[in-house]
Amino acid sequence: MAERLQYNNPYIASLILFAASAGSIGLALITGRGDMTSATLILTGAVSFIAAVFVLTLTKGEPLDPHLFSLLPTQGTITIATICADLGLREDARYLPPDEGRHCVTQVIPAAAGAVPLPADDSSFIVGTEADGVRITPTAEPLLRWLEEKNALALPSNDDGLFTAIREVCEDTLEIAEQVEIDRTGDTVSITLSGFRLIPGCIAVRSASPKCCTMIGCPVCSLIACMLAKGSGRACTITQTQIDPKRQSMRLILYHEKAQDKMETSNSAADMEEEQQEKG
Repeated sequence: MAERLQYNNPYIASLILFAASAGSIGLALITGRGDMTSATLILTGAVSFIAAVFVLTLTKGEPLDPHLFSLLPTQGTITIATICADLGLREDARYLPPDEGRHCVTQVIPAAAGAVPLPADDSSFIVGTEADGVRITPTAEPLLRWLEEKNALALPSNDDGLFTAIREVCEDTLEIAEQVEIDRTGDTVSITLSGFRLIPGCIAVRSASPKCCTMIGCPVCSLIACMLAKGSGRACTITQTQIDPKRQSMRLILYHEKAQDKMETSNSAADMEEEQQEKG
């Protein structure tokens, strides 16, 4: 790879073009023939000079290999999932939308099935309540914040607009998939990324355990869940992930909670806060 990069250096290419330009024009001036051959040499020199300028100004350098890029967050995802499993957590994570007390999406990993009331403080460990669990910041939070601040990402609340936003982010902004298909059946949302460029990272995470995808989630899966939760204002859960390395596709299946479920969670959190104030 180092040898390939050495011979694909835009600065060397520009230097060669500048040398060719100077050589062609210099040869035409030295010979001084004033015929068609001299005109051709001068024209060649001018074209080489313009090409060198374009190479210098328009080059973006070597793009990052998608294979290597997909492997960057894998070990972090696996490590967090391993720690949560060692703490006795077994359920899939719930992505909770922002509210008055939280300005970003919150990821809660319950120890058992059911909603986990969030404590009033910012502690990561939720213990001593009707349901224990762990609260973390989603792995996609920095990426979602960058999309909102640098790319003016706005998340509509309706399905059509929200699904379009997810599709445009994956296909156009991040260019991680060639095509994104989104279908809803009741409370289940199925999202298929065809031509997915980060498949090697998915394979690495799933080789440790498919539970890593639903309990923690890599930045891509986490981003989709965060967008769905934040846009709709309703919690969601990644229940299943499927990959097809041959077709370079990944499929996410999410459970999208109803507004009533969200209200029940909010009431539980409020009740818990009142209990803590009474004890204090």
